[in-house]
Amino acid sequence: MSHRRGLWEIGAGLLLAVEWHLVWAASSGMETLFFSALVLVILVWLLTLANNGAHTQRWSWFGLGLLIGLSVWVRPEGLTLLGPAGFMVVFSQGGSSQRLKRVLFVLIGVALVFGLYLGFNRWLADTWWPNTFYAKQAEYAAHRQFPLLQRLYSQFSLLLVGVGVVLLPGFLYSLYVSIRRKSWGLVSVWLWVVGFVGLFAIRLPVTYQHGRYVIPVMPVFLLLGYAGVAELVRTDSFRRWQRIISLVWVLLIPAIDVVFWFMGAQAYSKDVAFINSEMVVMAQWIEDNTEGDEIIAAHDIGALGYFTHRPILDLAGLVSPEVIPFIRDENLIKIHLDEHHLTYLITFPSWYPHLVKDVQQVYQTGGQFSQAPEGENMTVYLWSTKP
Repeated sequence: MSHRRGLWEIGAGLLLAVEWHLVWAASSGMETLFFSALVLVILVWLLTLANNGAHTQRWSWFGLGLLIGLSVWVRPEGLTLLGPAGFMVVFSQGGSSQRLKRVLFVLIGVALVFGLYLGFNRWLADTWWPNTFYAKQAEYAAHRQFPLLQRLYSQFSLLLVGVGVVLLPGFLYSLYVSIRRKSWGLVSVWLWVVGFVGLFAIRLPVTYQHGRYVIPVMPVFLLLGYAGVAELVRTDSFRRWQRIISLVWVLLIPAIDVVFWFMGAQAYSKDVAFINSEMVVMAQWIEDNTEGDEIIAAHDIGALGYFTHRPILDLAGLVSPEVIPFIRDENLIKIHLDEHHLTYLITFPSWYPHLVKDVQQVYQTGGQFSQAPEGENMTVYLWSTKP
């Protein structure tokens, strides 16, 4: 039995190491995978506290709070981890006074680190949350007009693109087993997965870049599903049909994981080709063909900020938060650009069709890997000449 358990544990590590969303996130250079790792550490810590029961030291709860606060520095949604922590405290052993102390120690730990986070944002940008927190919600506010069930489906379906589809029954079964065994720690983790994805369906229901905002939930979803499958399969059953189904199910997990690893590699190569042939080429053209004091407005400023030395006005609001209140209003954006004596505007034509309607086109990348609508290319428009 222990040998069999050891094989399942090795398989769990390989499952996450090969899963294509996580490999994509690791290769992208974003903070996504670091946040995913922090989530796993916090939830494992929480489950350890749950298993230790009344013997848990209060400083362990304090340390858990510190780590939750640290996770917010990586991604603001780290604050959602207070949900499973609070759930676990409610169902932990001991009297009400002990539970209250645990809650206080968690909250004190969170407050110490989270308070510094809020203060840093306030000092840096005069807002309590990062500009991205407000900008992304404002930019994609129109997506919240879709029916809630449609948004929920779009977000949850992201978890099933790959090996997740064969682990879904195990994920559902893991909840059943956890409730039956009164494993409230696992129940809290299961609820966190559902709540996290549901939160994005409500506030930021976007699915671009392979569901980058729900990727942090995928390792937890996969492990819960994997554990459920381990409970369900009967490879040593005396019934032949059970052995066959179990064997096929077990073999499908690595097979689909590996197949989607290759498919994910192709998706990643296309993403890189798109960025290099559009954003990077455009930034290099700006650096070579414009003067240092000319103001450039763009919606995607990553490569522009890295490769050029020009003053930039960010139409996505990430470093120019003043545009957030009218981020999708082209008439107000036009007024804003005129007030800032803009020289060049960089965008895909379909992003701001009215804004670029009567503006002179100066340069277009001509890249072959565009992911914009109808394969259009990033374009430079001459907004105005120097005053």
